[in-house]
Amino acid sequence: MKNYVFAGSLAALCLLCSCAQTAQGKLRQAVYDTASAYHVLASPMPDVMAGHVPGVSLSDGQKELARKASQTVLNELAALEQATQNGSTLAETAVAALQADFASFSSCWAGLTAGTTPQSCGATATVAAGAATTTTTTTGSN
Repeated sequence: MKNYVFAGSLAALCLLCSCAQTAQGKLRQAVYDTASAYHVLASPMPDVMAGHVPGVSLSDGQKELARKASQTVLNELAALEQATQNGSTLAETAVAALQADFASFSSCWAGLTAGTTPQSCGATATVAAGAATTTTTTTGSN
């Protein structure tokens, strides 16, 4: 069941990325799609962390790995969503880093809830620095 949620999240992410027409529109759509997939995947985290899901038991170390992986994605999402709201130009590398960290978080979370600690749990370490660049257009005469 957990793998179906993981696969469904990734499939939804891939399918929805093709909706926009411009380069910036596609980057903004990718951020939105990744945010949606993240929220779907992370929604059971509080119950799992609290031990309320039968058959899933995480050690304190596994919980910390999950928190760090989740927080990395959340920080990047916040930076990119803020840049979108500010009308800033999104950097392609920042969106790619977000998607890579989301993929790492997805496989980490799927593995943890299945009873293993995948290597991908330590792979999410991208910082959201440079998430967007501000473009300023100046008009006038010399």
